Amino acid sequence: MSQHKNYRQRGFTLVELLVVIAIIGVLVGLLLPAVQAAREAARRMQCTNNLRQLGLAVHNYESANRRLPSGWIANNLRGEPGWGWAAALLPFMEGSNLHQQIDFGIAIED
Repeated sequence: MSQHKNYRQRGFTLVELLVVIAIIGVLVGLLLPAVQAAREAARRMQCTNNLRQLGLAVHNYESANRRLPSGWIANNLRGEPGWGWAAALLPFMEGSNLHQQIDFGIAIED
């Protein structure tokens, strides 16, 4: 008399494992565009805030000096590189320390 024991091994079959992996892949595929969209919105907001700060700095410069910042600040007439308008705006963009370190009497390359 041979007895057959009917018992099933516990665990996942290969098909079940592949189905779970496929479901996880689909969920990740659905979530990635949403995450990318949120990151893009955050970048756009940061850029908007930077432009707003720049606009406020130009406005404050104009209020303090009764003119807009010039395109560049020349050292002399020999054509040496000068300083750009952003250097003049530094004190109005929380960059006073950096502005004080700049010597506008020498060329930017020195």
